[in-house]
Parts: sequence; structure tokens; C-alpha cells
Amino acid sequence: MTTERAYWVAWSRAKGVGPILLKRLSHHFGSLAAAWQADGAEFLEIEGIGLGLGASLLDYRDRVDPARILADQEEQNSNFWTPADPDYPALLYEITDPPPLLYYRGRTELATALQTMPAVAIVGTRAPSEYGQRWTRRIVQQLAAHDVIVVSGLARGIDRQAHSQTLDSGGFTIAVLGTGVDLVYPWSNRALQERIAQEGLLLSEHPHGTPPDRGHFPRRNRIIAGLSRVVLVTEAPARSGALITAQLANDYGREVFALPGSLDNPCSLGCLELIRQGAQMIMAETTLIQELGQMPGLDQPSDPQAPPDSWPPPLSPDLAQVLTAITVEPIKLDTLVEQLAQPTGEILSSLMQLELMGLVTQLPGMRYQLNSIP
Repeated sequence: MTTERAYWVAWSRAKGVGPILLKRLSHHFGSLAAAWQADGAEFLEIEGIGLGLGASLLDYRDRVDPARILADQEEQNSNFWTPADPDYPALLYEITDPPPLLYYRGRTELATALQTMPAVAIVGTRAPSEYGQRWTRRIVQQLAAHDVIVVSGLARGIDRQAHSQTLDSGGFTIAVLGTGVDLVYPWSNRALQERIAQEGLLLSEHPHGTPPDRGHFPRRNRIIAGLSRVVLVTEAPARSGALITAQLANDYGREVFALPGSLDNPCSLGCLELIRQGAQMIMAETTLIQELGQMPGLDQPSDPQAPPDSWPPPLSPDLAQVLTAITVEPIKLDTLVEQLAQPTGEILSSLMQLELMGLVTQLPGMRYQLNSIP
């Protein structure tokens, strides 16, 4: 039986069908499998499909086999999701033009965590001032301390500061690339990109081997905005790609924040304009934490009068087995894999869940430590 995943891959290769039209097809017919069986007249009911494109789509369907296309795709690179897959970020699919294929490298459980943990995109200029760098790091330290996922584009400048500080603070980060996830751009970020591949998550709508292209990066920005519930611009000149991300976030119904700066600093003018247009203003390191306080996934203050919870809480057998292997002394991931004789991906998934439950802490170097018993 041909899966819905196969139809997403097949339709994504049809000439004239981009992300917006793909989502319209899926919504109109209820699934892309149903769209594959529809007649030509039904296609004409969809905005953006005229007689010429409709005839082209019918011809395309007659010539290709979705199951074969999926098999070829998985043989070339199996590390991708479609909106039919459970790991595809639901928040990203809410935008008008979600990528039909999302390639990944790294800790895939971070994509699932987006459903329960808030994500903040931090973007800005590639040539930030000392002020912009300092405040980016200060804000990120607060976000990491409250288990907020930091999303950015792994460019020079503000993006680099956001990713590196998140990892240095023991937090979670996702980098969205304008190349394939197997290529490095810019080259100066090669060590950071490899670190994110080990400790965070790399995402791209481009297949392996795709080189950088000027047109990829503005399109990349919609994914950054789509993955996040809040977009923060910490420093940007009047004409900046970061402002494109902020505009997209506004179009998608996300909250937009900006860090105020000096009128004497050209790299603050874009932020000041965003504030003039209605973006919320960063007034302290904790501004975003206060804004996100009502969103799921943030730690809420404990009630000192409440009875203590049992420790550890009820766990599935798999989680309990992993937790039992972790002690107060840091233990490496490789050692856990050897001791538990489980696939690395399954152990990482369990570790991620235990982290979110506050039972273990990830340390630099993919080491894990048991948290103190309350």
C-alpha cells in the first residue's frame, strides 16, 4: 500500500507545484493520496491551478509511481520528514508554505520537543556590535535556564552567538540551513555546526549536497519563523534579512520582539523601526521568560505548601532502564550505549525525555548526570 509519505514526495517533484500549492492540495482533498486519484475538473477548483497546470499534473501522475519515487528518495537520503510523518514539527506545518521535505541531522527528539517546549528564534546582523553580542548572550542564558529551544540560521554574527551560547549554557538549539545539512556555510562556523549536529539539531529543506545560493536564505527564514512561537531581533540595520524573518513571523501570527539600541548605531535602526511598527521591546534579560510564562513547557514556581512528589515519578520500562544506568557521576553516551545494548537513537530519545522531566542533565561532551533527589 502506498503511504501518504510517498505522495508528499511525489507531489513535491511535480513541476509548478510549490509548498503553498501542495498544502492547498492536501487541504482541499483531505490528503495527497486522494489528490492523486482526483480528476482534472477537481484540480481546477483549487486557487492557483488553471487549465495548463491541471493538464500538466494529470500527465505527471500518469508517468510516475509514488512508491518508486519514495524508494529512490529514501535510498539517496533517508533522513527527512514530510508532513505525513509524526516527527514533522506541527507548528511548522501551520504556516502557509511549509516545506514538503525537511532534512535533518542531529538530535531528532528536539523536533518532537517543539510540541511541549516553547521555541524562540533569535536573529540579527552578521556584523553585530559588542552591545548586540553581549545582550544576545545574556538573553540566551535565561532561555537555556528555562528549557526554551533557541532557533536560528547559523549565519555569522548574532546567529552564531545565539547557537554557541545556548550550547555553552546547556540548552537546546536548532539551526536552519540554506544548504544541505551535510555542507558547511559559512566555513568559519564549521566547528559550531558539527557541535550542533552532536548536541542540537540541523534542519534544511534542501537535499544533501545543495550548495549555498542567495535565494535559499530568505526562504530559509520562513522555516525559522515557522518553528518558533516568538522571534527576537537583537540587532539589525535598516535593511537586513533578520527583518524578513520578523515580517514572516508577524504574518504567521507569532510574537515579535526587538532589542532597543542607540540611534548612533546603524545596526540598531532595524530594531527601532520594528518597535515603532509595534514589536514588543526587550527591557531585561527576563522579558521573554515573562512573556513565555503562560506557554507550556516552562518551569512553573513550585508551591512550598504542596506535598513532595514521589521520586522518581512513574516511568515506562525503557525510561526506567536508562535512568537506572545514570548516576551522579557524569557518564558518556557511548558508555550508556555499551551498557544498555540499545540503539543509540532510542537511548537519546529516552535521555531527552528524562531531561524534560528534570531527572537528568546533559553536560558538555554528550555526558549525562543524575539530578539530585528533591
